[in-house]
Amino acid sequence: MDTGYHKHYHLDNPDSRDHHNRYFSPTSEKYFYEEIVKFPCETLHKMCVAGEIKGDTLIDLSACSAGFQLFPLCDIFSEIIVLKCDDSSIKEMKNWLNQDADALDWMHLSQLTSEIKGDRAKYKQEEETLRKKIKFILKCDFSKENLTDPVFLQKADCFISAFMLNGVCENTDACHRLLRKMSSMIKLGGTLLLIGLFNSTFYFMGGAKYRLLAFDEKFLRKSMDGAGFVTKRLVVIKSKIRSCTVHYEYLWVLRAVKEKEV
Repeated sequence: MDTGYHKHYHLDNPDSRDHHNRYFSPTSEKYFYEEIVKFPCETLHKMCVAGEIKGDTLIDLSACSAGFQLFPLCDIFSEIIVLKCDDSSIKEMKNWLNQDADALDWMHLSQLTSEIKGDRAKYKQEEETLRKKIKFILKCDFSKENLTDPVFLQKADCFISAFMLNGVCENTDACHRLLRKMSSMIKLGGTLLLIGLFNSTFYFMGGAKYRLLAFDEKFLRKSMDGAGFVTKRLVVIKSKIRSCTVHYEYLWVLRAVKEKEV
């Protein structure tokens, strides 16, 4: 299974459906769902309840077809713009948005969110709300200074990204560049939400081994400063996962505020 060659998420045609089923579904290996889905959703909800996340427009740039991170936020924002760097993820997102027969089943995600909010029975309403709020699904290109070139988006109140720093950055310089590009898409005083991994190395998807960039908390905090952000909250948990399909030591959720242009 392990050929020794590590593919790169944004360059090697990821299997978005396998990614979802392997890591983000109720049938995932032990602790995957608890760590990768439930922990970030609960943390984001707490931030929303505390009034730490506000605005009208949200931009989402997250790995594969992941949508768990949007459910806790969809009540706040009137417009959500989803960015994806691969055709497979765009197809899966559009299938879900259009309620196609072969769309991925996100019921467990909407049920989780409605349960966190206090009424599990409203899960269908959660899905309807999110579908109404997603206005565009655009393809992005990490090689461009403007990620959505040739489309220019107005700066958003909030930008969220799940597992992209680890997944698409080949080295620490690339991580710095991506954070600065994210910053350029956020208003001054706006919010950046990140979900990621510390000391990660690899994960499997579609039978292939993909590389994850490894970094620690010190590097993350310094990188946020360099991109013009002030870190307001960083919640970290130690991983309980012991699997041959993915390796990371800690999972974290960060909230930062854009203080200056860089």
